[in-house]
Amino acid sequence: MKIASSMSITTKRGDGGVTDLLFGGKAAKGDPQVEALGAVDELNAALGMARVAMDGEAAEAVDRIQKWLVTLMGELAMPTGKDEEYERAGFGRIGEEEIRWIEEWSAGIEGEQKFKGWLRPGQDGDELSARLHLARTVARRAERRTWEVSDEVARPGIRIFLNRLSDALWLMAQG
Repeated sequence: MKIASSMSITTKRGDGGVTDLLFGGKAAKGDPQVEALGAVDELNAALGMARVAMDGEAAEAVDRIQKWLVTLMGELAMPTGKDEEYERAGFGRIGEEEIRWIEEWSAGIEGEQKFKGWLRPGQDGDELSARLHLARTVARRAERRTWEVSDEVARPGIRIFLNRLSDALWLMAQG
């Protein structure tokens, strides 16, 4: 695989336990902000594992959510006090529109299915369902990690989005 960039991914800057944030910010790799950012990154990867086994509207919905997770990671990678720079750079934010979409999407899924009880992930042999349950649990962890970060970095909308997303993933996994 060829990466079309002159920038090297291997910078060695993280070898001392510190990682880069946006706009020249830095944080310890174990910092709650970095933990929250990493959990959302892991959620995006878990959703990718589910998406490759999907098609149609479900795949399109997960693709949309993954794009929003990239936006959310940008928000979480912003150092405290850099809101104006973030806005000037034109980066997006997760807000009421995205939350409302997930709520409506969840309601649509819920309206199409009947509750089947509390299955153990993978119990029915459905690999896609098991992948969605994994993504759901990562979404729950990402939400918990955002509660460990200041409200200035992890705005309430981010936490609500992750909470609604984990509910939606549970519904999808039941389908």
